[in-house]
Amino acid sequence: ERVLRARLSDARFFFEEDKKVSLEERVEDLKGVVYQAKLGTSYEKMVRFRKLAEGLASRLCPSLVDKVSRAAYLSKADLVSGMVGEFPELQGIMGREYALLAGEEADVARAIHEHYLPTQAGGELPSTDIGALVSLADKVDTICGCFGVGLIPTGTADPYALRRSAIGVLNIILERGYRISIPELVAQSLALLEVKLTRPRGAVEADVVEFIRLRLANMLTGRGFATDL
Repeated sequence: ERVLRARLSDARFFFEEDKKVSLEERVEDLKGVVYQAKLGTSYEKMVRFRKLAEGLASRLCPSLVDKVSRAAYLSKADLVSGMVGEFPELQGIMGREYALLAGEEADVARAIHEHYLPTQAGGELPSTDIGALVSLADKVDTICGCFGVGLIPTGTADPYALRRSAIGVLNIILERGYRISIPELVAQSLALLEVKLTRPRGAVEADVVEFIRLRLANMLTGRGFATDL
């Protein structure tokens, strides 16, 4: 009871302190957070996948472009909050709650949480198009960025969970029935990553598309489709 009381007391302190700064104001602070040494800051990552998400929305759900853009813009802001600093597993959840407190639209706030989904194999998927499109863009940027600077999974080593991200991308596309060309999406992502790449763009594109293709083949085989099919 004493341990729990102390943790809850900490949580209340961080929650009250966090409320003094709006989620939107925190976005600028992401410029000081290194996402990955070769890929820049969390702010730079957000700018990239926000553009990617806007492009996806304009083709698949034109009426949602503004909301998708807003959700992507705020999606990583809670990473610099006191609460997520102390309780990292609450990333996305606190972003949703702080967005609601700041008066953001409910579906935008929900998308801030849902863009992290799925968090595990077979896990819950985003329930809205806004969350799904931001999630797709974020995951594709992660995969393309890591491949672009040579951080390619080998054997069991996959520190950036790229396999999980690829499976998440495929499950979201299949679940929501999106008509998306994976090679086109990868090419668009790599165009936004151009200045960060340390490998030839063509080689990276081929590697990423093949990486995702293999995940799809494994998924379909697991669902009972014949290997040759």
